[in-house]
Amino acid sequence: MALVDPQTMTVGSAVSLPRTVTDNTAATYQSADGTVSLLVSHQVKGGRRRSLIKASRKKVSTDPLTDVKSEIGSVINISIDRPNVGFTETELVELVTGATTWMTASTNANLKKVLGLES
Repeated sequence: MALVDPQTMTVGSAVSLPRTVTDNTAATYQSADGTVSLLVSHQVKGGRRRSLIKASRKKVSTDPLTDVKSEIGSVINISIDRPNVGFTETELVELVTGATTWMTASTNANLKKVLGLES
């Protein structure tokens, strides 16, 4: 079953991401200008299942030392790796929600610390 097309992701503002690639285990959604993309994929191997959510953003940036412009990118990955049996969907949702809430609580305090290389 496929996700709704298009997807919407807020990256500063809401960005529409129409599906650009699809196959049996993955789909890619991308903004019209190509600067924001979302990949959702799945793997089943051995006794495990892995779901990947990958959000990417590209932009043109100027090097302050050389004044040369180049395209740069940033990616975040959320990987959910679980055994084929043993965890309920509710338990997995609780784990993902717990982690994302931890990152974003108090105006993204822990996320900002992680981006500042704290561990």
